[in-house]
Amino acid sequence: MITHIVGNRPQFIKLAPLYHQLERAGYEQNIIHSGQHYDENMSDVFFAQLGIPAPCINLFAGGGSHAQMTAKTMTGLEEALLAKKPDLVILYGDTNTTLAGAVVAAKLCMPVAHVEAGTRVHDKANPEECNRIVTDHLSDILFCPDAISLENLEREGLGQAAYITGDIMYDTYLSIAEKTAAGQEPWQEEIVVMTWHRQENTADRERMESILRLVERLESKVVCPLHPRTRKCLETYGLMERAAAIPNFEITEPVGYVEMVTLMNRAKLILTDSGGVSKESSYAGAKCLFMLELDVWEDLVRDGWIHKFNPQDEESVAQALRFAASAERVPLEKRPRYYGDGHAAEKIVRTLEEAKLL
Repeated sequence: MITHIVGNRPQFIKLAPLYHQLERAGYEQNIIHSGQHYDENMSDVFFAQLGIPAPCINLFAGGGSHAQMTAKTMTGLEEALLAKKPDLVILYGDTNTTLAGAVVAAKLCMPVAHVEAGTRVHDKANPEECNRIVTDHLSDILFCPDAISLENLEREGLGQAAYITGDIMYDTYLSIAEKTAAGQEPWQEEIVVMTWHRQENTADRERMESILRLVERLESKVVCPLHPRTRKCLETYGLMERAAAIPNFEITEPVGYVEMVTLMNRAKLILTDSGGVSKESSYAGAKCLFMLELDVWEDLVRDGWIHKFNPQDEESVAQALRFAASAERVPLEKRPRYYGDGHAAEKIVRTLEEAKLL
């Protein structure tokens, strides 16, 4: 029995191709959902669109501080894993759900595989960095999306357990992009697609106001499927009306992955603070403005595909606006290719079998 532990949008996207690959190979599986993303538009719709079965357990651990969420998830996972007794636990990414799963499974002496291992921003003030480090060091086998991630693990003494498979999100992106492209008419208008959810960008009014000012100064229409927590923060700070009044700013409800791929494939630029979305920008052919000064994907930053900036620094904002003004869609043959060939799930299953973890 294989147990997948997931809790948020990017993890559902990573789960889908691996679940389907394991299913084709005949392995018994179940899914535990921490409930970290509990809004229907951030959770249920992804399972439906990606063809993933409903979780066998939902811990409903979302909400609260990092410590509260992690503690609730750990308590629920301990009970669930003791009941299910899986032969392998598979974790994804870098959330509080991932951290909780690593600690609980390791303490129960259950083998752990970590998908998207080795990514680092080299800043422990970033909450997800702590989750990545702990999870990688507690896991038995590590699957890296790129060469830099493998190098990070080798520096930390984990190279013998690490393998490059490519980015499993690329598997899902290619599958969805192929389906959505069929019969699609050319777009009449290129847009900026925006996602906005990180704690660093929602923790105070001044930071949120600076981001709204940047949006206002962009020349193109900005479409933002608004994360529920970001909406709540805007409302708490009395900024929702201000945001809604920006002429070029179209705020929508959160969207499923099919709709998000369609939006990204229409974009001339992606404005985000999401590590996953910033990487997906290279798949979609739209360069990325990243609203934190973190090296999320070092190759893409070095190549000038991702431009990181500080929304509260005027010179940094001016550089970001120049980057945005020059942005245009990049044809398929000129897009970066650091993250594999879209067959990560196959490589992961084959490696697990060779390591006798399946």
